[in-house]
Amino acid sequence: MIGAGGIFRQLHLPYYEMTKRARVVAVADINGQSAKEMADRCGAGFWCTNYVDLVKRKDVDAVDICTPPSSHRDIAVAAARAGKNVLVEKPMCRTVREADEIVSAADEAGVMLQVAYMVRFNPVYMRLKRLLDEGTFGDLHMAYCCQIGWSGGRPPRHPWLFIKEQSGGMLVEQAIHNIDEWLWLYGPARRVYARTSHIPLGGTYPPPEEAVENNAIVVVDFENGGSGMLIKSWAAQIGLHGEGLVGSKGSAAIDRGEMRWRTHGMEREETYVPAVPDDDTYRTVPPEQRKRRYWACASKGASIEHWLRCIAGEEEPTTSGVVGRTGIELAEAAYRSSETGRPIEITPRRKPPVGKS
Repeated sequence: MIGAGGIFRQLHLPYYEMTKRARVVAVADINGQSAKEMADRCGAGFWCTNYVDLVKRKDVDAVDICTPPSSHRDIAVAAARAGKNVLVEKPMCRTVREADEIVSAADEAGVMLQVAYMVRFNPVYMRLKRLLDEGTFGDLHMAYCCQIGWSGGRPPRHPWLFIKEQSGGMLVEQAIHNIDEWLWLYGPARRVYARTSHIPLGGTYPPPEEAVENNAIVVVDFENGGSGMLIKSWAAQIGLHGEGLVGSKGSAAIDRGEMRWRTHGMEREETYVPAVPDDDTYRTVPPEQRKRRYWACASKGASIEHWLRCIAGEEEPTTSGVVGRTGIELAEAAYRSSETGRPIEITPRRKPPVGKS
């Protein structure tokens, strides 16, 4: 493990405390206290404050990177060159150039590279994907996603989040989940048009010359037809969330872990909410939080499990580095569109062969 902060503790750690498929043998974090604390909790025999010392170890087969985005490229490249399989927490990196360097390093080393995208492993979205693949909704006409909220005055627990040089921007760091989800559900993008803006929020928010955009409108045209609009804000004191699609045969909506859908031939809509299983999975999550946190932990855990199964040759990669690069490319094109005021064409890429990265 490289990075023993919030994303590791909240979403990765519950999986490693439960699984028998992998064992945490080393932990690195620039905060030595955090590294030691998590190493002790995981039963790891080694901790350090410099990831280079970790990737040199012969008892490390694979590295799970849970650090802020600005360090992803350097750590992933170093780990790959050391012959370690690599899982990178989202976003894969900040730019397409960094993505290309990570993919190249993994290809040259012949290691398994994946991005820990969790939405693809969430039962609600898996049900939607299955309905789409079965043609339930017909041809896509419109996809939509609304993520409106407030980040002004937030305590500086993650100060890097709001600084573009460190996070890559709001679209890269946060909206990348939805960008990847759309590319998975609706297929490749052919054009993007976007407008981004910044509202000074004061408090603990960075000054305008350092801060990322905190408003974005992104319109994506898909190669297979249909368009999607993503609206995201960190500057709204009145929030609104939800997403869905409208197709030629029906529509679907997702909000707060629930999916509702109806086709033209249905008398009434159907609803799907995955039940929390009463089994021994993720029992380290506090009992009072189990119902609320279970599927977040289980979806992230499933993304880690998929990576480990791919390393073992039991599954074919679905969240490879090439997949991660595609999402970063779309976000980068959106920024370029906002700067120029023009739509940006997405150059079609030859579908890569199934491989490790």
